[in-house]
Amino acid sequence: MTSLEVGAEGNLKPVPYSGQVIFTEAGTLSVQAQNPDAKAPDTPYTANGYEAYYGPVAINDQDKTFVITVESSLVRNLVGQSMKRKFEVSDNKLVLTPDNPAEGWRVTYERY
Repeated sequence: MTSLEVGAEGNLKPVPYSGQVIFTEAGTLSVQAQNPDAKAPDTPYTANGYEAYYGPVAINDQDKTFVITVESSLVRNLVGQSMKRKFEVSDNKLVLTPDNPAEGWRVTYERY
């Protein structure tokens, strides 16, 4: 992860997370991320400054979206939920945003 930004659309502010997202050929997605501040407040996706979830993913290249159905997560309320995300790929970067802009975040990853 090269950056995480949160806030209102058009007014995103950086948050000091680091992590990775892995898409597999088997059709799964895994996300792990960490805030260096162990006392960071919990969010709908994080607990104790950590984010971790995994599950099958359906990618729609035409719409540039994907949907992950969470099978396992550090935040147990996410288990069983489906989350739709938008993606943009350019050069060696992958940018993910929520399907609903009101969620207010954008994450950028370097592609390897």
